[in-house]
Amino acid sequence: MSLGKETERGLKELLRANAEDYMTLALLAEKMEAAGKAEEAKLLREKAAVELGHAKAIFETLVRAGGLKETAKELAEVEDLQHVSEYNVVAMKAKEEGHPEIERMLCSFAEQERGIAEALKQAAKAL
Repeated sequence: MSLGKETERGLKELLRANAEDYMTLALLAEKMEAAGKAEEAKLLREKAAVELGHAKAIFETLVRAGGLKETAKELAEVEDLQHVSEYNVVAMKAKEEGHPEIERMLCSFAEQERGIAEALKQAAKAL
């Protein structure tokens, strides 16, 4: 299947948005559960599952259109360039604003993100 440029761009944006929503809802559900709000936590987990379903369907569409190897390769590039850079930018801002503990945390995360990018590159090469 061949996607138009704008359709592909839009699907990639929606994939990121759904993945972010899934994580946010899942994390909030954990906090609600810890606060003794079991019903609210259950509802949030149900909504998180919907977001995950959307993300999976969009991901599968992108893989069918571009192939698994190309999708993995692109994810590695995004992880390597964009995410590591974003962590470092926010870390430096945190340092400037007097939050060295946040800077240290984010710098540590940036190193982990580099490792994730390398794992994605290895996976793409294996295909």
